[in-house]
Formats: sequence, structure tokens, C-alpha cells
Amino acid sequence: MPESQTMITIDFWNTLVQAETGGSDRREVRLRALRRVARKYQQTLPPEKIDEAKRKASKEFDKIWLNEHRTPTTSELVDNILAHLELPATKAERTSLVEEFEESLWEGPPRLADNAGEVIAELAKRYPVGLISDTMYSPGRVLRKYLENHGLINYFSGFVFSDETGYSKPHPDAFRQLLDKSGSRAEHSWHVGDLVKTDIRGAKGLGMKAILFTGYSDGTYTYNEEDDMDAEKKAEPDHVCRNWNEVADILL
Repeated sequence: MPESQTMITIDFWNTLVQAETGGSDRREVRLRALRRVARKYQQTLPPEKIDEAKRKASKEFDKIWLNEHRTPTTSELVDNILAHLELPATKAERTSLVEEFEESLWEGPPRLADNAGEVIAELAKRYPVGLISDTMYSPGRVLRKYLENHGLINYFSGFVFSDETGYSKPHPDAFRQLLDKSGSRAEHSWHVGDLVKTDIRGAKGLGMKAILFTGYSDGTYTYNEEDDMDAEKKAEPDHVCRNWNEVADILL
């Protein structure tokens, strides 16, 4: 049971929602957008060429995300993909691509985790609840709309989206910003997230308690930087929960 001066912060992807659901539909939106631009320049983009360009852009994203603790914007990602495809694009075409990548969530929205809404509603009656999300293609404005569509947005007293703040987990300010706003103390507060090297490492580094949510992942993220792997090994969650009912048993 949390104490006074407590805040509960929650991750979005693979904690509040299952990232895999709708993923193929979202990817198809982005593929169609790239092919449309390519046709204007009489270019054919086979799936394997697009996949390779996206893989390279994702690898560059991960290097920045996991080592510099910030996330490149959708605009930067689109620019990297276009560069790897050697695909020219006008300013208007690039702007359109960025918008379609950002809005692709609506073609394949992720599924809300079972009982997450009910548990968060109960938590919000007792404590300030914040959402901390590292973003990639879907920026904070889109994720806010998702929460609004599911009737959840008013349960959250604050939001930290990496595309808006310029830093991502495990950067201490990703957590500190919400704690300071609510007047909560780190040692009395909890974070719930699915990745050891960002969620657990960041929360524990600031003195918070941490719950590793394993309903949709095993807590790891494959990456080949030795220093980051070592840091992951040093971060231990206080609890491991497979579903939101187990989270409720700890926090309510």
C-alpha cells in the first residue's frame, strides 16, 4: 500500500496498451505513404528495400534513445528513411509523410490492457497518476487523443511524452517533472513499466519503487551496447506483475 505524498506513474506501450495489436495495420499505412511518394519519381519500392531502410532508421533511433536518453521525432525518422531509400521528396511531400506516420495509429489502434482502465480509475481516487511515454512514430498529441477516446485522460494529472520534453526514460527528469508537479516524494512513489533499462532503471535511479509489467514482454530490449546492458543488469524491480489485477493488489 503506497504512503502519503505518493504518485503513481505509468508507461504507455506494452503496459497500458499492447503494442503488437494493430501494428501490421499501422505499418501498412506507412508503407503506402512511402510508395505513393516513390511513384511520383518513377521509383518502385519493393517491400524488402523499405524494410531495410526502416530497420536502419530504427537502429539509429535506438542508439540515440538508449544512449542519449531522448527520442528522435517522427520528422527525423522520416528524413532518415527517405535518406536510406535515396528518395527525393519536396517539403510538402515530406510534411505529408510525417503526418501520415504520426496518424497511422488510428488505422491500427493498440488494445487497452485488460482491467487497466478500471485499476487506473481507482488509483486516481487516491493518488495523482501520471503517464510517462517514450514516443516513436506516435507523438504525444496522438497518444493523448487515444486516452481521450478511451475515457482515461481525466484520470491522469500529468503527462511526459519524450517528443515534447526532449528527454526520455531513464532520464531522471522524465520522472522528476511529474513528482515535482504533484508535490510527491520519489521514495513514496511508484512507476509501472515494461522495460528494465528504461522504466525500472529510471525509476529506481531516482529512488522510486518500480513494478515491472510483463503482460506483453519479458522486460528486455535487444540492443548491442555493452554499457547499456550492464546498466540493465543493475536495475531490479520491487515487484513483477503479469496483469493489472496484480498491479492493483500492490498499489490499492
